Amino acid sequence: MKSKQTIFRRMLFAPGLLLAVVCVALMAGSASAETVKIPHTPELYKETPTPLLPVQCGQCHVKQFKNLQDDGRHHQFACQNCHKVFHAYNPRKKNYDDIMPKCKNCHLTPPHGDKFTDCLTCHANPHTPRNVPVTKHLEANCGNCHTAENDMLTKFPSKHTKQGCRACHDTDKHGVIPTCFKCHEPHIPGQTFEDCKTCHNPHKPLQIMFHGADTKVNTCQACHAEEYDKWSHTPSKHGTVNCARCHLKHGQIPECTMCHGHPHGEALHKRTPRCLDCHLDVHNLPVKRKKEDKKEEKK
Repeated sequence: MKSKQTIFRRMLFAPGLLLAVVCVALMAGSASAETVKIPHTPELYKETPTPLLPVQCGQCHVKQFKNLQDDGRHHQFACQNCHKVFHAYNPRKKNYDDIMPKCKNCHLTPPHGDKFTDCLTCHANPHTPRNVPVTKHLEANCGNCHTAENDMLTKFPSKHTKQGCRACHDTDKHGVIPTCFKCHEPHIPGQTFEDCKTCHNPHKPLQIMFHGADTKVNTCQACHAEEYDKWSHTPSKHGTVNCARCHLKHGQIPECTMCHGHPHGEALHKRTPRCLDCHLDVHNLPVKRKKEDKKEEKK
C-alpha cells in the first residue's frame, strides 16, 4: 500500500490539479472579504472644472497673494500664466527648480542684455518684480541698466557726476526718486520738486531746459531778479509774455525779428539795424501813450 506522502506528491503535481486548488482558495477568500458600499455617481464628472482664480490660490498662498496685491505691478495676472505645474514638489526628487516658472518663458530676450541673465539676483521676489533691494552687486552695475542716465552724467559733467548714484539714491529700495531739496534749497518759497524738474534734469542739471508756456516764470527771478522785476512791472505787452516764449533755450538772447519781423520799413532798418539802439530795454519797453493821456498832461 502506497504511503500517504507519495499520494500527496502525485496529487500536487498532477496536470491542472494545482491550478484548481488555487482557484478554489481565491474564491473562498473573496467570498469572505468585506467592502464599503459607495454610491456610483458618474454625474459628478460631467462638468469640466474652471481654473482657479488668484483669490482662490491666495487662500493657501497668502503671502504670495499679498505680495502681488500690494506690489505685483505687471505680474498681476492669472497664476496659471506662470505656474503650469501645481503641487508637484517631491522632496525625494528635489525637483523644486524644475517645476518653478522660468523668467525666460515670458521675457524672451534678456531685458538688461546678455550680461544679466540671472534675474533672481536682483528681482529676488517674482511676486514683487519692481521691489528690488539695493545690493552691492546692483550698486556696481547701475550704468549697465540705466544707460541713458549714465550717458548724461558722462556727457554733461557736473557735481552730480562726481557724487555717484548712491549719493542721491541712498535708500535700500531700488527705484526711489529722491527730492532735490534733500541737498538744495528751493529757488523761491513754495517751490515743489515737480517745479525743479521743469527746468533741471538731475542727470545733467546744468543743461537748463524750458517747456514753453508750462514753465513757471516766477522761478526765473531766483537768478534774474533785476530782469524779472522790470518784466513783472512793465505796462508793455512784453509783460504778458512768458520768458520761455522768447528765450527758447536757457542763456539764449533772442532776436526781436523772431516775433516782430521788420515793422518800421526797410529804410529805417537799414539805417538802424539794431533794435535795441532805440528800444533800450526789452523787459521794460516804452508804451505809446493814448491821446487822452497826452491832453491830460498838457493841462
